Amino acid sequence: MPALPPENDDLRRFSDVLEEIGESPDPKLRLEELVAAFGERGFGAMILILSMLALLPWPPGGKAVFAVPIILMSLELAFQRDAIWLPRWALNASISRPAYRAGVSRIMKMVRYVENLTRPRIPFLTGEIADTVTGLVCVVLALIMALPIPFGDALPGIALVFFALGMMQRDGVAILLGAVASGACGLYLFLIWRTVIEVAHHAASWMARIFH
Repeated sequence: MPALPPENDDLRRFSDVLEEIGESPDPKLRLEELVAAFGERGFGAMILILSMLALLPWPPGGKAVFAVPIILMSLELAFQRDAIWLPRWALNASISRPAYRAGVSRIMKMVRYVENLTRPRIPFLTGEIADTVTGLVCVVLALIMALPIPFGDALPGIALVFFALGMMQRDGVAILLGAVASGACGLYLFLIWRTVIEVAHHAASWMARIFH
């Protein structure tokens, strides 16, 4: 069983926790251990990791694999759960720890850079009421990310990364950036919808002229 996180979990840097996870002698890293390692920051940390993975290129439908757990965890955050709950089959999923260490080493420089830019500030944007709103917004963003919209997965993915950073680092500025990215995502969807309506209208007019 994975060790319980220490009481001062919030004082540990995200990058330090990532490295500590890789130091275990167990050759397999289970999702359950990853969730437990981040303690009270588990929601933000796990949503951050999954959102970053979702931003990578995947075949059609691949985004939904990441969207489902993000939706589940975001709902739990919105309903003020104290800890992440995932199905046992998901918690038992594992990867090779050496592969994990190799992947972490490639992104560690970027992770530490982002850490240095974030810090606890604007506390009312990271409190319990704010977490409820953030969780519900993240549910919508994850749903949008899973839709087959051209280039429609990048903006919600970026917004999710900002929200996750804000939750994890207690940084209200990151939450605000997530809100801005969410607004941009909404505007993009609106423009896509208007374009689809216009194309459908012109297609209908063209068909009407042909058959009349």
